[in-house]
Amino acid sequence: MPPGGPPPSAQRPRRRGPGWGALIAAAVAAAIVGGALGGGGAWLLSGDASPVASQPSQDSPGQSDRSISQSTETPDWAQIADQTTPGVAAIQVGVDGEVSGLGSGFVYDDQGHVITNNHVVAPADTEGGEVQVVMTDGSMIPAALVGRDAETDVAVLKLETVPEDLTPLPIGSSEDMFVGDPVMALGNPLGLADSVTTGIVSALDRPVSTQNIGDVSEQEVEMTITNAIQTDAAINPGNSGGPLVNGNGEVIGVNSSAATLSDPSSSEAQSGSIGIGFAITVEQATYIADQLIQTGEAKHPFLGVTMVNSTVDAQGVSRGSARVESVNDGTPAAAAGFEEGDEIIAMGDKPVNNGVALQALVRSTAPGEPVDFTVIRDGQEQTLQATLEAR
Repeated sequence: MPPGGPPPSAQRPRRRGPGWGALIAAAVAAAIVGGALGGGGAWLLSGDASPVASQPSQDSPGQSDRSISQSTETPDWAQIADQTTPGVAAIQVGVDGEVSGLGSGFVYDDQGHVITNNHVVAPADTEGGEVQVVMTDGSMIPAALVGRDAETDVAVLKLETVPEDLTPLPIGSSEDMFVGDPVMALGNPLGLADSVTTGIVSALDRPVSTQNIGDVSEQEVEMTITNAIQTDAAINPGNSGGPLVNGNGEVIGVNSSAATLSDPSSSEAQSGSIGIGFAITVEQATYIADQLIQTGEAKHPFLGVTMVNSTVDAQGVSRGSARVESVNDGTPAAAAGFEEGDEIIAMGDKPVNNGVALQALVRSTAPGEPVDFTVIRDGQEQTLQATLEAR
């Protein structure tokens, strides 16, 4: 059986089409909040609490690519919840016999692999650490940590005992989603197992950065940058690692963080959902998960430049960009002809407004495939083609 298992028997017609381009001028920064609960928080990098937005690129695929329908079709969320909940798990993390964290996950295959977030299970990656996976029928199954990746916030567990009725969730495609499509988030918010919330896709290709847990013994903090799905389905502490599913009940993302109105590390941070949650795309999550299952570690696509946030005039319009500060020898960027001072404004058909946006797009792209980069050099627009490598 392929990872994800068979799709539900009752399906509505799939909605296919390209993803919407990144639409922001400033990246969203997210930080893990909740202490003992595996949740996430985010706040904007602007100086105040006001949202920062930009207009979509004229060349970006968007909602206009899809014919407008007067259909009032709504997914049967009750049926989808009934079908998917058995494949969703609550995760309890303990150290030396004491619970240190809660989170969510979902069954990936019939071998007992469970996908979740790195920040949910990282505390167990130490002496005395243990993980219990609680299924929807209440059974508590010890699980081993197969591997975790702080750079993408993805981790994989392996159930020590595989139930006969284990239900892997069907895997969908975030690339088939449009802004406005309905979605459901499932998980264990605030320890309330078997919870579901619904909403829509609020944005696609949203660059999000979080601080994550690296080497536990060294108390190492790493930066996670993802090209996320933004949703208004309520995501709260404890939802982390749970699935975001489409109207067919297929996983299209892994819930990982949510926005707050202030710095989550401050005493004034607001807890609870404010309608801005983020999910790692299922393509990136399964790409990393498959590597963790096979080798216990993950490699990531890279370009090979150092960069800073910048602005540049492009066709008479001032816009955000990522300016190349240096090009590393022997890298895809060097082979493609990148030069110091190049202003990168697009990767493929998706705009690049700053360095985080470029990093998020690179990390969400499979290595080995040629990718076009649009740069401004000496005031002229050029296209450079690079084939990303993994390291």
